[in-house]
Amino acid sequence: MQAQALKMVEVIEKLKERVTLLPFGDPFFKDSRYRAEKLDAKNFHPIPHKVKNVTLCFVDGGSLKVAAAPNFAVKLHRLYFNLYRNNQRQRPKNMPQRIHFYTICYATSESKGIFYKVEFVPIKDEWISFLPNTSNLRFYSFDRTLMSGLRRASVSRVAEAVRAFTEWVFASHVIEQELSSGDIITRDGALQTFVTNESNYANMAYDSAMKKGIIFTGLAKTTTMFTSTGYPLLAAIKELAEASPYYNTSWYYHPIAKVDHPGHRAEMFVVCFDPRSDYVFRFEILKDQAEKMTKAEIGELIATLASNTRDAAFYGYPYGLVDAERFARGSGEEKDGQEILFEVSASQRNLWEKLSRFIRTTDAHSMLNKILGE
Repeated sequence: MQAQALKMVEVIEKLKERVTLLPFGDPFFKDSRYRAEKLDAKNFHPIPHKVKNVTLCFVDGGSLKVAAAPNFAVKLHRLYFNLYRNNQRQRPKNMPQRIHFYTICYATSESKGIFYKVEFVPIKDEWISFLPNTSNLRFYSFDRTLMSGLRRASVSRVAEAVRAFTEWVFASHVIEQELSSGDIITRDGALQTFVTNESNYANMAYDSAMKKGIIFTGLAKTTTMFTSTGYPLLAAIKELAEASPYYNTSWYYHPIAKVDHPGHRAEMFVVCFDPRSDYVFRFEILKDQAEKMTKAEIGELIATLASNTRDAAFYGYPYGLVDAERFARGSGEEKDGQEILFEVSASQRNLWEKLSRFIRTTDAHSMLNKILGE
């Protein structure tokens, strides 16, 4: 143990030299469709006290693995939204606040190779109207947006990616059925799409928002953006704030970059919603809307979201997103229950023996975890 402690000191010293002593640099984007702005303290802006008297809506999704094999995957997905006005929870008027559905993804052989197709089985049949049309959900197994390195995309990866598609479609329905002009919708995550055809569904949600005058925003809990020296961008901006008059205040930082990416229709900000928070976040507004807003209007929008971040459980993070994640996420206990339900149902139809052979080609690691008590 003493030897490990001594080596850990060596590890820390290497990190000090290689990581903590780097200069900040400037925001860095390899993609030429992002034109970075210089990192500059003049880009900090105070969050005003004036807030908009509008409804805030937060949307999130979650998933549980039910069964997975090389040729098929089943997941239980959830979509959830909530509504707040003056920080008072509002009841939805026209649609279910949370829907559950199974996503089935399976491999098919075609003349051009292996493709994956998707089907949905909602817990209530009428919920199918809140989900994408599956005729458009067909993915090539060597789609670069789904692959891991040079490996064929796994069917489980596709099943999980499809959840993002359903979140965009669900958001469209929330906008059309629950929100009014001037309201603000915030999704958990940036306004960036990654998978082939995902932007089509994002654009549907954006079009719905613009048609009704709803401000579409996104807040990301994590980000991998860097500066030109390899420094984490959000950490650099936070440290810059701490060395400025904005220390121990609430603020937003803008501009970061001009974005001309069709799959990322966003104006990017970094926000510190509450001075008591140790966290800053990447915040985005739909670019088409942000470009038409004055600085005062942007400040008022951010202030309105900041008013929802006063909960002591997580100062500086919207309580609406905490609530959304709580209801969208499944527990480990529920995961076990879903796996058992799948096995029982398959056994009753004399399919478990066959399906379990598929599953056991990939789940040896899970068995080791059980043996080792992990």
